[in-house]
Amino acid sequence: MATNLIQDGKILRLTVGSGIESGNPVSVGNGLHGVALTDYASGDAKASIQMEGVFDLSVEAANDAGNSAVAVGDRLYYAGSTTPWLSKKASGKFFGIALETVTTGETATINVLLVPAVAVDKSSHTIIAAGIHTVDDSPLAAAEFIAVDGCLATDVVLASLHTNTGSPDLYIISAVSAASPAGITITASGVFTAGDKINYTVLRAAV
Repeated sequence: MATNLIQDGKILRLTVGSGIESGNPVSVGNGLHGVALTDYASGDAKASIQMEGVFDLSVEAANDAGNSAVAVGDRLYYAGSTTPWLSKKASGKFFGIALETVTTGETATINVLLVPAVAVDKSSHTIIAAGIHTVDDSPLAAAEFIAVDGCLATDVVLASLHTNTGSPDLYIISAVSAASPAGITITASGVFTAGDKINYTVLRAAV
């Protein structure tokens, strides 16, 4: 049996802000997050942080574009500069998963599953959204907007086009992301045809 095991890592003593109190969500650096079990201690500027489990935490039903209802399974993010600290604002740091709902524009205390920190990789970007969008029949234009919750103007979009029989010579000119409204705009060389399929991936610079 290994003799160099320090602890199981479920509770860590970490340096935190002076305002942290027991029960507060906490994010340290880019890879550590949890809930404070003790208040900030002035002696060592630390608190004991639980890194796993399910906690009742205050969550705002909003994303980077505005109000947005929280559904079971939604990813929640931490923004330490404002309270409540948790919301769907993907401009913050990933924190955990919602296990209960919050009505659009409201703030409520719900069960949140802490997702353990994962090993930091060397990737320059991470995928925040991907999918296949089918062009509807109305209105048809050369630009197609695809709603992507939590999208930011600084995100990078990769897109490819599988055309329907009505637009065999169509190709993508640009793919641009925006925070308000949150989503991506795909502009083609001509007017899309109903049934055209856009494959897209949204990337965000790793922090």
